[in-house]
Amino acid sequence: MAAEVLYRKYRPQKFSEVAGQEPIIRTLRNAVASRKVSHAYLFSGPRGTGKTSTGRLLAKAANCRDSHEGEPCNKCDSCLAFTEGRAMDLVELDAASNRGIDAIKDLRERVGFAPGSAEFKVYILDEAHMLTTEASNALLKTLEEPPPHVIFVLATTEPHKIPATIGSRCQRFDFRRIPLEAAVDRLAYVCEQEKIACPREALELIARSATGSMRDAINMLEQVVDYHGRELSVEAVQSGLGLTGDARSNDLARFVLKGDLGDGLALIASVRDDGLDLRQFQREVVSYLRQLLLIAAGADNALSLTKEQAKDMKKLLEGVSKEEVVRALRAFGQVDVRVDPLSSLPLEMALAECVLARQASEARAQPTPAVVDGREAAPTRPPAAPPPVRDDRVTPRSPSRRKTEAPVEPSEPVADSVAGPSAPGGSAAADVVVPADVAALRSRWNDVYQVARTINHKTGALLNSGCVIAGVEDGTLILGFRHEWMVEKMTSDEGGAHLQALREAVQKVMGTSYEVRCVHDPQASSGRGGSGGHLVQAARELGARVVRGGDQGEVP
Repeated sequence: MAAEVLYRKYRPQKFSEVAGQEPIIRTLRNAVASRKVSHAYLFSGPRGTGKTSTGRLLAKAANCRDSHEGEPCNKCDSCLAFTEGRAMDLVELDAASNRGIDAIKDLRERVGFAPGSAEFKVYILDEAHMLTTEASNALLKTLEEPPPHVIFVLATTEPHKIPATIGSRCQRFDFRRIPLEAAVDRLAYVCEQEKIACPREALELIARSATGSMRDAINMLEQVVDYHGRELSVEAVQSGLGLTGDARSNDLARFVLKGDLGDGLALIASVRDDGLDLRQFQREVVSYLRQLLLIAAGADNALSLTKEQAKDMKKLLEGVSKEEVVRALRAFGQVDVRVDPLSSLPLEMALAECVLARQASEARAQPTPAVVDGREAAPTRPPAAPPPVRDDRVTPRSPSRRKTEAPVEPSEPVADSVAGPSAPGGSAAADVVVPADVAALRSRWNDVYQVARTINHKTGALLNSGCVIAGVEDGTLILGFRHEWMVEKMTSDEGGAHLQALREAVQKVMGTSYEVRCVHDPQASSGRGGSGGHLVQAARELGARVVRGGDQGEVP
C-alpha cells in the first residue's frame, strides 16, 4: 500500500492545528461550544489555506459527543469515524464536476433524510462558484428553508462569482494566506514528527516559495526530502526548489543603483553562461530591490533581516533616492523572459535603462550655464560677426560638399526653429531659439509617451514610430510625423481617440492643456520626441551626437 502523502497525513484534526486563521477558528469554536452552529457557511480564500479542512473540522466538532470548548475530542466513535473518512453523515461534492441542476436536485432529495448516527448531516460543496445559474437557483430554495439537521459548507476561491442571494444566506468567512511565521511553525512540526532535520532558514525558503499556501508548502517539503533525504540544508532546499540562491542577484541590484553599466552587463553574462534560470534570477533581483525600497521608506520592521544585512543595505542606499529604487524595481519587475528564457537581453536592457537614466539625472543636476535675456549665454563667434550667437546656429553648406552628406544634429534637442533677424554684414545665418514651453515638453516627452501608451497602446506605437515636436503655437502642440500615413492615422475617425489620449497625457504630465495638430515632416527622426527614445536621449544629454543620413555622407 502506498504511503500517504504528507499534506493529507498532516491535515488538521483539531481547530488548534489550523495555521494562520485564528479569528475564523475562534468564531467557529465558540459557535460549537454554545450549540449555535449556523445552517450554512461560505468559506472563501486562496487555495491551500484550510477551507475544506476547516469544513471537515466543523462537521466533526458539531457531532462530537464530548467536545471541550468547541474542540473535538478525537476519541469518541463519531470523531474517529470523521477522522478515518468513514462518516456517512459527511458528504463532499465537487461543484466543478457536479455543477448541473440534476446534481443539485439529487442533493435536495437527500437533504430530507435524517442523519445516520450523528446529530448533523454536513454537506461540503467545494468550488461552489462553478455551479450553473440553474443549479444555484435550485440550491437557493434549500438554503432558504433548510432542515434543522443539515449544515452546508460552501468553499470557493472566487467568492465574487457566488450569487448574492446565496451569499446572503450564509455566514461568510474569508481565509487569508498563511503568514510566514505560522507556515514555518507548521513545517517545523511536520519535520519533527517525520524526523527530518531542516534548519529554520530553509523552512522559510519553502514557506516563501509557497506564497501563503500550507498545502503547497508541505508538498514542497516532501519533494525536497524525496530528492535530498532527511538531512536538509539551505543549499539542498535551494537546489530542490530550483532557486538560484546566487549572491549575484544582490550584486546586480547594487550595480543598478550605483550606475555601473559595465560590471552589471558582465555579471548578467556570467549568470547566463553558468546556466542559471534567468526567470528565477530576475525574481531574486526584484525581491532584493523590494527590500531596499522598504528600507528606504523606513519600513524595515516588515523584513526579517539580521542587523548586518540591514546595515549593509542602508549603506548601499546612501546617495540613492527612493525614486531611483522605484525606477529600478519597475524596470526589472516588467522584464519578460518567458518568450526566450535563455536570452539575457531583457535583463541587459533593464540595466541599461536604469543606469543611463541615472547618468542623465546626474548630468541635469550639474550647474547650468548663465542665462542672458531669457537664453543661455554662448561663446561669441569670430570678430566678423559682432553679436554673440549660439554654437548650434544653422550655417550654409560648403559648395565642395556632396549633396548626399548628412548634417550633424546638435547635441541639445531642438524642437522649434524660430528664425531671428539677419546677422550684420549680410550673413544668412540665423539664431536657433528653443521656446521655453517647447523645451519643457521635450524634456518630459518620454513621460508623456509612457502615459499616452497606458491610455491607448496604439497611440504609443504611433508616437514611437517617427514623431518630433515641431513647435507650439497659441496653445496648440504641433507634432511632425515622418510618414504621411501616420498623420492620416492620427487625424482619421479613429484618430480622435489618439488625439484625445495624447491631450490627456500632456495634461497629466505637464499640468497644462494643449490642443494637438499633426503635420507631415519628412525630417522627423524615428523615436519619441525626435530623441530616438529615452536611452538615446540620455546619451545625448551626456554629450553624444546623432548623425542622420546615409553612411556615405560627410560629417561637418
